[in-house]
Amino acid sequence: MPCFFAVARFRGVTFAQMLYSGDDVSGKEWDQREWQKRRTVRENLLWLAAEACLLL
Repeated sequence: MPCFFAVARFRGVTFAQMLYSGDDVSGKEWDQREWQKRRTVRENLLWLAAEACLLL
């Protein structure tokens, strides 16, 4: 959303955006990849993203 970047620039603050997706809809059939069963993986992704934000 460009509006967030515009406000951040106007306010002089750092802003970043991250997209997370767990499903694969590129084929003829839906591949849900069983992300609901991989809590540890999702938690690690969350903490890595938080650390990355703190480094901005």
